[in-house]
Amino acid sequence: MHKVIAFITDTHLGDTHTRCEGYNPAKQLDDVLNNSALQNATHLVFAGDITEPQMYPYFFNRLHSAYPNYKAILGNHDKHAEAVKHCHYKSASGTELYYSEEDEFYKYIYLDSSSSYISESQLQWLEQELDTSKKIVIFIHHPILAVATGMDSIYPLKNRDALRTLLHQLSNDVTIFCGHYHMPDKQQVGNIVQYITPATSFQVKKASDTIEVNTDSFGYRIITLKPQSVTTQLLINRNGTFEEIPE
Repeated sequence: MHKVIAFITDTHLGDTHTRCEGYNPAKQLDDVLNNSALQNATHLVFAGDITEPQMYPYFFNRLHSAYPNYKAILGNHDKHAEAVKHCHYKSASGTELYYSEEDEFYKYIYLDSSSSYISESQLQWLEQELDTSKKIVIFIHHPILAVATGMDSIYPLKNRDALRTLLHQLSNDVTIFCGHYHMPDKQQVGNIVQYITPATSFQVKKASDTIEVNTDSFGYRIITLKPQSVTTQLLINRNGTFEEIPE
């Protein structure tokens, strides 16, 4: 088994609320998709915040043209009723988009944190899905482990403690891939390793108690899954060139 996933997040297509200039979300999405092909990615996961519903047809068609087997979850800027017109996954809920799949070695769980909260029904479903002997990979828009940054204090997942408690009770290795904070971060607490991936749009300064936006860079993450290992490459574009950045 050798699975290579391009993990992208926070495209903010059509976003008129972010007051910053100097970035082109559609072009930057194209640049990320084109570069991911050079990294030999065979799969793609999008972690939410397409942003404006009028851009959904363009966005989903663009993903499908690059990765017909792509997977997507929703972020806090997304509209479930509009997105599910384009996402034809068998969700475990009629009002939220969450689902799972597995292979010989891994259980993949795709969560819906678009309300900035994990519903009770989704938590109950998750607890059942976690009953596995396989390694667990979770894709979610919001981080579950806390980060020392303004974004975390202002816009966190509201009931993340409930998720963290569930995950820490497991003997399985759990790897979380998320976005939302528009910055890179990696940390491990017990059996959980969490990777936050920078946005394909604009970034937010990590070492700040407030929300400081900049458009100097954008990026994504390559995830490589082998039977006994999960590794990643953080790829950042500054001045028109992607470079791998250590974490």
